[in-house]
Amino acid sequence: MRKRLLAGMTATVMAVAMGVVGPARPAKAAVPYVQIAIAVAGALFSGGGDTAAQIERAKREIIDAINAARTEIIGQIDAIASAEVRACTDAATTKFLNVDLLDPFSLALFTNDAVNCAALSSAFFDAVQTKASADRIGNLLGIIYSIAMVGFAKLGFPTTDLLDRLIRSYDAVVVKLAPTCVETRFIERSDSGNRFLYEQTDYNCTAYNGDTGYRYGVRYANGRVVPVDRAGAENEATRNTSRAVAQQALPTLRQLRAGVA
Repeated sequence: MRKRLLAGMTATVMAVAMGVVGPARPAKAAVPYVQIAIAVAGALFSGGGDTAAQIERAKREIIDAINAARTEIIGQIDAIASAEVRACTDAATTKFLNVDLLDPFSLALFTNDAVNCAALSSAFFDAVQTKASADRIGNLLGIIYSIAMVGFAKLGFPTTDLLDRLIRSYDAVVVKLAPTCVETRFIERSDSGNRFLYEQTDYNCTAYNGDTGYRYGVRYANGRVVPVDRAGAENEATRNTSRAVAQQALPTLRQLRAGVA
């Protein structure tokens, strides 16, 4: 009988104990810029009544994320094929670091540019043909929309429409960056060939960047069925793309949106 072994990837977390002198607490690590939309939307839409404090917290999350990953962000921006999207994204992430220094008129201009950049980024993502180009935009959608939302909030404008647009854009990321998958089946019989033993279904997926994912299912002779986790294989293959970022963000963003009247 043919046997197959499915190798799973196990993440091992190691805790390292270190002595700390004095009562000082470590600084909170910045939210990764590709996941910033969750933190910003959570700050703006979680309620609590203190609007100014919510905006300040959202602004701080963005600034910390940009400062923590400025080189990586620049690298992503420089790789964008569209000169317009490249320019507006670079301007938005650079100017936002000094957003509190802008007078009301300059803030309005900056926010308008950021909103236009968010819309342009979504449009370019929809139009671009290669998944590699789409992935670069997908990684930056969260921070661009977050900047636009905070700008709107500082001006006193509602930010719900921008949240809706980000959710739609992330939905598009999940669809566009889906991996290519192949399903194969084989039947195993007894050595004599007269008795059915089991039928196995293999599901292999490959993302545009070459990463792979695999799951399998089995239907046994006694009727027991182990279903194929197709979504698991697809998500494993796209774990290093902006599709994974979108999938992580969407449940929280939808929940926050549902709480808005």
